[in-house]
Amino acid sequence: MQPSPLSRFCLPLLGLALLCAGLVGCGGSNQSPTPASPQAEPLAPPPAVPLTVQVAGDVELAEGVRLLRGEWRARTGGDLKVDSVSLDELWSAERIVGDVVIFPSRLLGTLVERGDLRPLRTAMLSSPEFGLNDIYPAIRNGEMKYGGQVFAFSLGSPPLLNFRQLGAPAATTVAGNGPAPAGSVAPTDGLAAAYALVLRALGHTESYRRQEALFDPADMKPRIAEPPFVRALVELAAANAWRANQPPLGFAEAMQLVAGGDVVATLGWPSRLDEEFAAAAGAGPRNVEFTAVAPPADVYASSRGAWEKETNPASVVLLGCEGRLAAVTTATRNAVPAFQLAQWLTTGDLAASLSARSTGTLWYRASQASASGKWMKGLEVAKEGEPVTKIVAAALATDAPVLIPRLPAIDEYLAVLADAVRTAPADEAAAQAALDGVAAKWEAITNRLGRVRQAAAYRRHLGETE
Repeated sequence: MQPSPLSRFCLPLLGLALLCAGLVGCGGSNQSPTPASPQAEPLAPPPAVPLTVQVAGDVELAEGVRLLRGEWRARTGGDLKVDSVSLDELWSAERIVGDVVIFPSRLLGTLVERGDLRPLRTAMLSSPEFGLNDIYPAIRNGEMKYGGQVFAFSLGSPPLLNFRQLGAPAATTVAGNGPAPAGSVAPTDGLAAAYALVLRALGHTESYRRQEALFDPADMKPRIAEPPFVRALVELAAANAWRANQPPLGFAEAMQLVAGGDVVATLGWPSRLDEEFAAAAGAGPRNVEFTAVAPPADVYASSRGAWEKETNPASVVLLGCEGRLAAVTTATRNAVPAFQLAQWLTTGDLAASLSARSTGTLWYRASQASASGKWMKGLEVAKEGEPVTKIVAAALATDAPVLIPRLPAIDEYLAVLADAVRTAPADEAAAQAALDGVAAKWEAITNRLGRVRQAAAYRRHLGETE
């Protein structure tokens, strides 16, 4: 039976109408829809798999990640487990159990040498979503790297700064020009004692030798008993002499004394004060300011074996005293979603809120400076001083910060040094003897762990590639 002329005419029209309805809908527009904001889009699908984040040595940061579990599930469909562990637990475990680990930045070398971490791929580093160039140079070119490779995402790392009464003279510092006046205090509780000494000694060290100031990279021979460290120890002991027979202070306690007007100056960083103190009733703005650490004018010229005056001394940027990194583990069977999780935790507005929960972090991207108040936790410094965002940006603009050596057992090395700092008198002979004792104990640690292995790790810390 032949189709009627009417059907031959109507069927093509019907098909055209159906095609129109399927493509644009009745009365629809032929314009492309407006794309959604990248932050609002779900992550590019990996399979919905459960992931575990292990947070070492930072309870507040672990709680912050826990609060994000629902949002992660809504974006990816996957569950998120968060384990908070102590640093001792991190050491004692043969391997990290989990997909992503968050840890103090000075431990990067330990975890890489143990085979625990995966490096970031070039494609991720160059992605606009990651925004590598938004991260301050000292962090992206220094702290995130080990052996020439980027192994971790940053959650921020504070440089040590002077925290002092507004208008105090430049010499009023526990790390700068000459002996500190009475009323200044150097934090010496725990590892803070080692950091305070290292910072001051680096100021007495020639700029080109600062990266290798603690060990000889060829053979791991300690340099801790050399003249810059001896003089620094004498100066620190003199700075704290007025507090003889009193308990040592940590960074937070020393900063509270300055903020309360009881002490002239100390060392610290903007996020170190806890929220309860920083936002106390009537607290702000306080008559305090953060400043860069003023370098001393006297520098030891090692090639000539003599002290010299620097006409234009270079300031010291020391990182690794605190700082937090996030990395993907070699133990994970879900590397793609694990890398996406690590990136999600360290980028965008979410990262600022998460990082600011810790007292061991600081804003680490130029785009985060406008939100610096999150890290300050309510502390208001004097408006007459240099803006703290400018001080931090200047410190982190360097491509070559000095990093606390990221060696296996670095905390053991530092603890030995800290003990000597707390007990040494302000006497050069006694300081030399104390640091000679530190050097001997450091040699014992190095021999126990393997000198060749430790030297190779130190060189990778300094940026040497295989």
